[in-house]
Order: sequence, then C-alpha cells, then structure tokens
Amino acid sequence: MRQAKTGSWIGRAVGAFALASAALMTPSADAWAEDVVLGAIVPLTGPLAPLGIDMRNGYELAIKDAPTIKGQPVKLVVEDDRADAAATLQKAQKLVLEDEVKALVGGASSAGVLGLTAQAPRLNVPILTTNSQAVQVTGEQCSRFVFRTNPNDAMMANGNKLLTKARPDLLQKKWFVVFHDFVWGKSNKEQFAKIPGITIVGEAGRPLGTADWSSAISQIQASGADAIYLALAVGDDMPAFIRQARSFGIKDFMLPPLGMPDSMLQALGDQAEGLITGGLFGSWMYEDQNPALKKFVDEYYAAYQRVPGPQAIQAYAGMRLLLAALDKADSLDTDAIIAALEATEVDTVTGHLAIRKEDHQGTVGTYVAEAAKLDGSRYGAAIGWKVIEALPWDAVKVEVAETGCKGF
Repeated sequence: MRQAKTGSWIGRAVGAFALASAALMTPSADAWAEDVVLGAIVPLTGPLAPLGIDMRNGYELAIKDAPTIKGQPVKLVVEDDRADAAATLQKAQKLVLEDEVKALVGGASSAGVLGLTAQAPRLNVPILTTNSQAVQVTGEQCSRFVFRTNPNDAMMANGNKLLTKARPDLLQKKWFVVFHDFVWGKSNKEQFAKIPGITIVGEAGRPLGTADWSSAISQIQASGADAIYLALAVGDDMPAFIRQARSFGIKDFMLPPLGMPDSMLQALGDQAEGLITGGLFGSWMYEDQNPALKKFVDEYYAAYQRVPGPQAIQAYAGMRLLLAALDKADSLDTDAIIAALEATEVDTVTGHLAIRKEDHQGTVGTYVAEAAKLDGSRYGAAIGWKVIEALPWDAVKVEVAETGCKGF
C-alpha cells in the first residue's frame, strides 16, 4: 500500500501517532487521583474567532460552576485552531499526547470535526462538539468516539420549515442562496433546498474569509430574487456581507439559518433588525422563561461584560453534560466515559439534554427568533434575538433511520 506523502498534514499526523502510540494507552483508574484535564479546540483568531471566543467562555463558566470531578479539580487547556482543519488535528494530537486530556470539546468547524472523526480511534478519547452542524458528524461519518450537543443542519432546516408554515409568505419568495464553499456551507444549503415549497433562483459560493462580496451581490441583483438565505459561517464574513449588500441598496429579506453571535448583532446595529431564523441555537433573551439561563446570563455578563451568544449558551450546556458524565463514569477509561455520556441526562440552560445512543446526537431543540431592538439597554445590548417560539427536540429531530448513521 502506498504511504501517505510525508508533506501532507494527514501523513504527518498519522506518522506522529504511530511514533507515540504508547502514549495513547487507555488511562488507568488511579488517574482519579490527578487533575481531570480536558482539552478545548476553538478558533480564537481568524474569521470564526467570534464563535470560538464565545465557546471558550461558555466552557470556562461551566467548569467554574462544576469545578471538580469526584473531588478532583477540572483543568481546561484551550488551543486555537483558527478554524483550520489541519490545525484542528494537530492541536488534538498535542492535547492528547502532551496534556493527556481525558476528552476533547469544541469544533467550531465541521471540516475540523470530521477530520478528528477520521482519526478518533488513534486519539482514543471522547470528542464532544457543541457547534459543528454538518449532518455527517452524527450521520454518515458517525463514530462511537464523537458526540454532538448542538442542533445539526437537518434539525435547523426542520426549524426553518416550521417557520415557513407560520410565515407562508416566505414560500412565495424567490430565494438566492449565499454560502461558504466548504463542508458546512454545502451541507446547510442542501438542507435548506429540501424545505417543501422553497424556490431557489440562484446561488453563490465563496471561500471563508471573503472580504469583497460585490460579485455575489451582482448575481443577486441579476437573479430577480427577493429573499436571501445566508449559509455563511457566523464569523466575520456574515456581517461583512450584510453591510455590503445593504450599501448596494439590497433590501431583500434575509434568513441566517442559525442566527449569529450577539456580538455581531451589536456591531450591525440597525442593519441587523428584522433578521429572522428558525434554527437559532439559543438566546439570552429567553432568560425570562428559563431561570437557569437567567443565572448563566448574569454570570456571563459579570465575567465578560457582554451577553452570551448562541455558541456560548451551547458550549455551557454541552460542557455541563460532559462534566456530569465524567462524574458518573466508573473510571477515566475511554470506554467508561463513552458509556457514561450515552447514559447521562442533565437539565441545563438549553433545557433537558441527553445523548441519543444510536448516533450520539444531543436531544436539543432550536428557536424561532427575530433580531429586535431593545426598549432599553440590557446588559449593555441594544439589540438581541427575541424568541418567537421555542421548538423542542421532538419538533425538529431527525429519526435515526434518516441520519445516515449505520451504527458503531
């Protein structure tokens, strides 16, 4: 068999794992006598940094609220992968081999998570993502090592399908799809196209990090579209597109499938008002209906002087599930942690959360929400995601037989 080229990131990673295979032995039960070390891989720099920073903050606060496992301190080691799939694997390798983490969390990029999935048996630790949305993660490429606690693209599409039922005028519109031309953008736009009654008149794919959207805007203007679906990763690119489109005089209705971090809403200001989504991960404004969320929002604001975005909310919920599973596990053996994750349920800021054993998808819902101005500043925010309806797991879930996961 031909060996992988040593110059490729996969080849280097596989080679490194082969040389260090002894370091990947299953941890012994006496590891409970040491700090419980967890690794977080998030983008702290680059175009997806707003997501990664929110995720890191959510993880940190979850550990602050549950700082020990069976009496031993929990330590979080955070690595910046810049949302680059090669860097994601390299950081994972470092965390496992050098920091000896018991589990990995993070995954702002679906491409990065799928890269980890391919190497999961070599990493030999549970991997829990709280942001990756590509269906494949718990679908065709599902793995016994990989867990997801956030909604996936198909679930968000189900949420947006319910939105179109409540807003039939959206089915009368001619849609243009702007998407990031990588794993997540392609997955998301494919799920949107499956919504019954949706008419798509054009699409434009651009790479992550696009600064000038003028060519895509010209395509929109020529298409006759009167609505725009934004299958754009919610980093710096999405507000850049919205600003430029509005400056070109485009007033079309815009639907971001999962919303965007609240820090971006504040930056967009009036230009964000009226954005609607059926696939929002979470909203701090729902604190009036959820005492646990209210407590988290207060804590988050005290720590970071801003409101938590959807990714921070999901990160906190996912980490609380992981911490509860670790406390429930018989040992720090990888198999024991996996078994505990499959059997653990928690009540957290997103409501009741558990893992579906058959595909490791978290039983979480979405929210129909609109970006709305606030009557007065709350936590320093002038605009936020006003929840129109909370959609529970049973309303948006995809049945196991339809996920593509063939079992572990």
